[in-house]
Amino acid sequence: MNSSEFVAACCQSGLLLELATTPKPGLVDRMSRVSEFDKFLISAVVLYRHFRRAAEGLPVGKCIEDACRDMLLRQSGGNTHLGAVLLLMPVAAAARTYGDAEQLRGGLKALLKELDYRDTISIFRAVRMVRPGGLGRVGFLDVMDERTFEKIVRNRIGPLKALTPYREWDVVAHEYLTGYEACYRFGFRYLKAEIDSGKGFNEAGVNTFLNIMANIWDTHVIRRHGRPSARMLSRMARRVLDAGGASTEEGVEALGEFRMKVERAGYRPAASADILAVSFTLLMLDGWSP
Repeated sequence: MNSSEFVAACCQSGLLLELATTPKPGLVDRMSRVSEFDKFLISAVVLYRHFRRAAEGLPVGKCIEDACRDMLLRQSGGNTHLGAVLLLMPVAAAARTYGDAEQLRGGLKALLKELDYRDTISIFRAVRMVRPGGLGRVGFLDVMDERTFEKIVRNRIGPLKALTPYREWDVVAHEYLTGYEACYRFGFRYLKAEIDSGKGFNEAGVNTFLNIMANIWDTHVIRRHGRPSARMLSRMARRVLDAGGASTEEGVEALGEFRMKVERAGYRPAASADILAVSFTLLMLDGWSP
């Protein structure tokens, strides 16, 4: 059994290692959008105690809501980690019981099924509080509609049922409903293989980030720019990875060109970064340390 302190430290480290991974085209890292770097650092520090509370057995939804409130209060950059918080809090809650990452996946699936309407209320309050861009208005359980909360309570709607209509355009919904399929299949397992081959965390992290984008259409890009843009981004990431990614001269050159194109287009593949943060967390829970 893992201690709650160890679990929280792994979650926090996952956020910090994702932030430090450079370059991540379109996103905050050590070279890009550096004026926002400190805000992401502070946010990761603030979130530690909420991951620890989840690992201690407090309700997952409440931990998510409290974490998002602290995230907004303690730094001036607004939404830094909503997606990662939504993905990592169930990991923190399940990780105290399971000794390695693969066993943890079964625990995650069981935990998510047990979440009830009270967790849904807290999760929806967190999303409403943060107001992430690109959500728009939806026809089912609109987070911005006060009647949604009445319906959740009246019908006892748990998070899995509440998020089912959104699995194709929201990474959190997709991962909750598939037992963290992308986090494991395209993130953690690929990252572990990269690390096991002797690569350092940054080289492995960049290549994993590319692998995630190459295999899924980033839902943040879908919401802001549409599916054709997300598909194009995925194809570009595949070409960079095929050229060697961060591991060859050809790949590094292709990565530089990719970065310029992504930033010129204004794409921010934040969903892929959230999966990378979970991947680093799972790697540390599995026993790796830098």
